[in-house]
Amino acid sequence: MEKDTKKKKENIFKKFELDTTNMRGLLRTIRVVAVLVVLIIFIKLIFSLSFNKVVNYPLIYRKSGTNLVLIDKKDNKKNLSKDSNTTDVLYANKTDKYVLFKKNTSLYLFDSRKDEIKKIASDVKRYYFSTNDKYIVYTVTEDSEDHLYVYNYKDNEKIVSDIDSIKLVTDKDVVFIKNGILYLRSLNYKKEEIVRIDKNFSKDITLLDKNLVYIDRDKKLIKYDINTKKSTNIDSDVNTYYSDEDVDAIYYLTLDNTLYYYDGNKSTKITNDIFSIAAIDLKNQEVVYTKKDGKKYDLYFQKSSKEPSVIERNVSSNIDYAFIYEKDCVYYINKDNDLMYTRISGSKTSKSRSVVTDVEPSTFHRVRKGFVFIADASKKGLGTLYLTNAYKAKKIDTEVIGTNIKVSNDGKKFYYLKNYGNYVGDLYVSNGGNPTEIDKDVYKYQYINDKLMYYIKDYSMSKKYGDLYRYTRKSVKIDDEVGSMTNIHNEYKK
Repeated sequence: MEKDTKKKKENIFKKFELDTTNMRGLLRTIRVVAVLVVLIIFIKLIFSLSFNKVVNYPLIYRKSGTNLVLIDKKDNKKNLSKDSNTTDVLYANKTDKYVLFKKNTSLYLFDSRKDEIKKIASDVKRYYFSTNDKYIVYTVTEDSEDHLYVYNYKDNEKIVSDIDSIKLVTDKDVVFIKNGILYLRSLNYKKEEIVRIDKNFSKDITLLDKNLVYIDRDKKLIKYDINTKKSTNIDSDVNTYYSDEDVDAIYYLTLDNTLYYYDGNKSTKITNDIFSIAAIDLKNQEVVYTKKDGKKYDLYFQKSSKEPSVIERNVSSNIDYAFIYEKDCVYYINKDNDLMYTRISGSKTSKSRSVVTDVEPSTFHRVRKGFVFIADASKKGLGTLYLTNAYKAKKIDTEVIGTNIKVSNDGKKFYYLKNYGNYVGDLYVSNGGNPTEIDKDVYKYQYINDKLMYYIKDYSMSKKYGDLYRYTRKSVKIDDEVGSMTNIHNEYKK
């Protein structure tokens, strides 16, 4: 019986092999399946990239002075609290599912998946999400001491008693100070081991990949590997260091004003006799700095450890503001508040040119094609809005307030208020071309993404509230008696 069944299967298979019609059908099916698989992978990849880049956070706002309300992108509203003492809203790092807030001294979590508000703990002092949002870390004050707790969305556990402060929270660990000593502890409460890192810790600490970097009290620059639990002395007599969360390398400056670049394995001397650092691009290993010669200053650009290029000599005052734009150019602001420009060619720079005079250094915002900024500002802070374009600057608008400029997530657009006075102004958007007015008499606005924005208009200073609008290429009023909105840090990153 088994032989007959096997023989039938073999015959069916042979017939299928010899049937050219079936073969063509099979090939068509394989091609269709292959195309679908590629499309699915591509769609998942694009979704993953876009989701990781921008989180479409819900807006939380205060209504009628006391009510704290959450509204999501689908216009679903949730009353979080009716207590005026509700404060300190904290969004998760990489998801729109969770929001933390305090009511008096109690910590609450809003979970959008379950559509519920849950009290986590009382007498809470500080609280954080882990970088992957899988844990909530917080301190509770008991008997005048701060104790460290972790919440994994099911259980609360005390993991360390009587700590001084939390220094850093990663995906899996918390770095904290206890009795002046730096420690590391897993956020998994079942792992009870506490690792002592350094009894000589000073204050500043940075996470670079799987390493902690800090300067101790003896001015040693230390790298601590979280996985191996081993420390490496990078250098001694270190004054300060410069890091970037997206680059696993640092620049550091020693006490004798020598600048070094550390790539994670070794240090390379860049230059000595530095007076001050004006700008750093860790990704491209570029730095702008000044050296002092008597009462004058020389401004330099340097690419990695190659010969420095002089941008300008005999400057009468130190250059505090400089901006490196990709590998293309350096902008800097001189003592007369003139914006200057020099082109980068390899490791060399060209002769400086003036771009715009009387600029406001604090108003500079990076966009995809350069920077936007304000110049010729009045005493009220209103000035001309410019967009840089190499050694030229394009005038975008006038009477713009420099403190309310917001760049879109992709860096292509920027939003701003003009004609600002009595705490209201006209809200505009531009992509570098002619500006488009969104609305007038706007008190505050909150950018979520290019398809979603909120703003308060018709604000009454006596009543302390106005009307809340949603903007999705058209404006719609969605609530009234709104006094304030939480600040959401969606921002352009190169």
